[in-house]
Order: sequence, then structure tokens, then C-alpha cells
Amino acid sequence: MTMDKFITPFSPELPTQSNNVASINSLNSYFPIRTNEKPFDWDAVIGLLLQGVLRKKIGKYTIDLFEADCHEVFQEKLGEEEFWGVLREMYFEKKDIFRTSPEMLLFKAHKDECSSVDERVARMFANLLMNLQVQSFNTKSNFIEREFLSVLNQKLEDGKLEPQTEVPYLPELTHAFRADFKFLSKRPKYLQSEFENFLSLYAFTYTAQLSLSLPDWRTGKEPVAKPLYFIMDHERASKERTHIKNYGYQLISESFIRIFPMLTMLEMLQPCKGGEETLKVPLWEISRRIQDSNYENLEDRLKKFAYAFRTKRGLNVEMKSADSALDWLGNALYLAEAQFKSGGKRGLDEKYASSIEKIMAAPFIQSRGRSGRVLVLNQDYIILLTNLVVGEKDKLRFHELITAFEQRGIFVDKQTEQELIKFYERIGNVERMSDSGDAVYVRKTI
Repeated sequence: MTMDKFITPFSPELPTQSNNVASINSLNSYFPIRTNEKPFDWDAVIGLLLQGVLRKKIGKYTIDLFEADCHEVFQEKLGEEEFWGVLREMYFEKKDIFRTSPEMLLFKAHKDECSSVDERVARMFANLLMNLQVQSFNTKSNFIEREFLSVLNQKLEDGKLEPQTEVPYLPELTHAFRADFKFLSKRPKYLQSEFENFLSLYAFTYTAQLSLSLPDWRTGKEPVAKPLYFIMDHERASKERTHIKNYGYQLISESFIRIFPMLTMLEMLQPCKGGEETLKVPLWEISRRIQDSNYENLEDRLKKFAYAFRTKRGLNVEMKSADSALDWLGNALYLAEAQFKSGGKRGLDEKYASSIEKIMAAPFIQSRGRSGRVLVLNQDYIILLTNLVVGEKDKLRFHELITAFEQRGIFVDKQTEQELIKFYERIGNVERMSDSGDAVYVRKTI
């Protein structure tokens, strides 16, 4: 991303007087969860995401109207009411119609069935896909299911491409998610069976890696995956396993607390506020622009903003010593977190973090008695992740597999590596040429 070095790298409307500082902390980018949020509906999220990917929408067409149209088509083709009764029971009463092709999941995107959080979560995934389009999923189906899809396709309306709203905060993870979705889109039946697990996995790794990457804004560099250690759900989590203890659940539990303060401050700083830009940018990008900028008075403007923010929030805290624009940006971010340590906003950041944990992280956390809580992957997630990583290849060296896991935010220690190899051997998708890791190859299960 190039930038005119004489254009301000943050909002040209950044307030320098307290009466112009917003009294409410607003979060509208990079993360979909708001304060006092309720859990979202995965079916609705999937339907909304598919609307964007297919550039199609269901409009006011309902599943009941679809059933009636299918009835009419099959009456014309078969002329046997009794046979339709069998189809109706099989596909509509038992809801198996939604398993016939991904396009059927568009019915889940009806506006009256979707909440605002469903829409925001779907938007998060759409941003990670970066305008990826799938013309159709080309599902291999039987004659009956092809007829169902034909009826649906005639009723679908053209959807518009929702514009990209953000520069990716985590480019490495974004690239992996996009590649993995493309892989699954070529295998529509597998996509349907694993859609929720796939999105759930990335919702968590995105949340975790975002929270771990936020403090590194000062480098001005694109974040890479930070170590975050998981174990298999059947493993013991002894205290001697230092990676699990130091870089596992406790790490993200603490890092989730910074998401709301830092992202709401980022919202105030966005260059697109009052500027010519349309895309929102990460904190590390603002830092890079400050470092590259020849614009004068950046330090003074950020200093005045920090003091104005402190006054507006009524904070009685000392700011850190500062002699550069980056130092004053650091002070602003420090104040963003400090506002939740006292006064009427006290504890809101921790409450928000607790909400994130319940909504985004629950499937990946287990309590292990004296060892406390740990991050786990069950066998379903491991098989899915393995298939995604091996991808279009026939097989992959085990060490390469582990590296690709890490690019997706999943780290394991040596003990879990051995457990993974044992697991792969049990399900029969491993080739062991010797006892060394380099000679172990892992295949897909699909």
C-alpha cells in the first residue's frame, strides 16, 4: 500500500480539544462482537456469507414457496402424487433439502431470520475472503436434487458485491482462510458437512491472533501468527508442559481484554474519517505511515489528542514519557485501556472479553482440574485442519503440516506432535518412511 508522504497518516479530523472527543466508544471494524452481545446463529451467518460469495440473494422467496414450486415441477415430470409425498418427507419434512447443495443455505439468509450480529459476523468472513466469488458449487447430485437446484436457480435474484471495508489486519491468516475456502468450494458436499466447523475454527483463530497482534502495532509491519498452543482433547495437560501453560488459554484470556479498548481507539484514528480513503486500516499500518510520513506536526496533533481524550474521559493517570509521534500514539492507546480501570466504565473491557470467550472460543477451551483451562482441538477439527492444509496435494511432510497449522494460528508442542502422528496412524492417513519426522507424510481423508 503506497501513501503520499505529505498526507496525514491518521484522521485529519482527530480532535485536539476535549469537547470534540466522542463520549461513546464506537467499534465498527475488524471485529463483529459488541458489548452485551448475544450469540449469533451459524446458519444465518453461512447463508449471509454465501449471498456475497455467489452474488445471489433469496429475496422474499421462502422455503414454503420453494416446496410448492418443486411439487409443481415434479407433478409435471412424474405425475405421481404418491412419489411426491415420499420426496416431501425425505427432503422437506426432514430438512435434508439443505444438505443437497450449498446454494440451498441461502434460505437461511432471510432478513427476518438474521440479527445484526449475524450480519456483522458474516461481514467479518466476507472481508477475510476479499471479494472472492464462486459462480456455482457444481455439486454432484442425483436427478432429483439437480431438479431442486434448477428450481431454486430460477428464483434467485442477482446480489450486489458488498465493497471491501477494511485492509486485512492479519494478511497471513486472511490468505490462508481464502485459500481454504476455495479448496472447500471445489468439494461442496464436504463444505456443507464442515461449514460450521470451518467458520468456527477461523472465528477463534482470527479472534485470538488479532488480540495477540494488537500490541505489536509499533513495528509498522504485517503481523505473523503468534505462538498459541493447543493439545488434543484426550491429552493430559501437566504443569510441566510450559508452552501449554505460558502460551495457551491464560495468554488469550488476558489478551482478549485489550480488543475493545484498542479497536475503539483505532476507530477514532482511522484515516478514512474526513479523508479521501475509503478503507479502514490496521494500527500497524497507521504506525508505518507515521514512520514514513514527512507531514509536519504529527507529534503535536497526537499529543493534543491524547490530552483531550484524557480530559474527556476524566482520567487521573500520568502519561508516559514521549518524544515522538509514535510515543504519543502509544499514550493514546494506553489511555484507551486506562479508561476501563476506574469510574463508570470500570470492568467493561473484562466483561467484553468474557463475552468474546463465550461466543468465539467456547469449543476450544476445556477445564483440566489443577492444570486449569487449556486450549484443545477435537478430532473433527484436526481432520478438517489436516485436509485444508494438505489441500490439493496428495500428501504433505509432517513438519510442513505443522508449519501450515502455525500459519493458521494453531501451535502444538513436541508431545502433541507425537499424539498427532499416533492419531493419523490410527485413521490410516499417514506414511512413515522412518522414525524421523522428515520421513512422515500425511494424506487427506477426502
